[in-house]
Amino acid sequence: MILNNSKLRLLALVLVLSSTLSACSSLPSLPSFSGDDKAKTEDAETTKTSSAEASDGVESADTNEGEPTPEPLTPEQLEEQALAAKAQNLMGTLNAFKLDKQQQTKLNSSQLRDVQTALDELTNEAPDKALEAVQRVINDPDFIASPNSAVWVLRGDIYRASKENDKAISNYQTALKIVASNYQAHNRLGLIYRDKGKFDLAKSHYTQAIEAWPGNADSYRNRGILFDLYVGDKTAALEDYKIYKALLDFQIKSVESPAKSLLKEQKLARQWILDIERQIKRLQREKANG
Repeated sequence: MILNNSKLRLLALVLVLSSTLSACSSLPSLPSFSGDDKAKTEDAETTKTSSAEASDGVESADTNEGEPTPEPLTPEQLEEQALAAKAQNLMGTLNAFKLDKQQQTKLNSSQLRDVQTALDELTNEAPDKALEAVQRVINDPDFIASPNSAVWVLRGDIYRASKENDKAISNYQTALKIVASNYQAHNRLGLIYRDKGKFDLAKSHYTQAIEAWPGNADSYRNRGILFDLYVGDKTAALEDYKIYKALLDFQIKSVESPAKSLLKEQKLARQWILDIERQIKRLQREKANG
């Protein structure tokens, strides 16, 4: 009997299907989730062998032939990836101040009104009126019994706005006696001591701010500025600037519409990094040339 081409193709398809079904009958059952690692490994090896037998002689459809090999990452790209991973880890670290604030007695409605008045007057550049409002809170018997760290930081800010830095320092220190992890107080003390030329004290408070919450970007920026413009440690400054920018990058990617101020800070941080990298290269050239 003579078979035409269509019948020959049909017969070949039947033979292939029969061969494939025969091979599939040797596949093992799915491994149990309660089995030990050794059993799972053996099952996996059996599956690999059976699959290889079933596909023996059949050309694989998945092939990498002809696909371009991906370009290796540059050192800069690798560093950027490492910084992004570090920023994500830092943002997930324990915020000690946030936890400690939860342990404090909340302000009552009257105290909150006075605090808001103080903030408004401070914004309006009326520190005397702001001081009157916050003083009412501090003199409140309920507040005396259960003081709140943030209120002392606010009064410190008012004194700093009035150029009374020694009084501001006293208030920030009182805030830290109530809550030692208040990184806001540490950052403000760092700024004042930096301007006073007490760079070791400034560095100490910035570092304590970072330890209180390693995910606070402002602390790295402040310490980086101290290293860069006041201490002259360009390498340490560059490291802090890079972490600062990485934290900003993470925050920007985490929101759908980042604030313009955040984008502006990101751009500024990028400029700082480029500038200080040029400075470091110049210093290295000068050192090499004697």
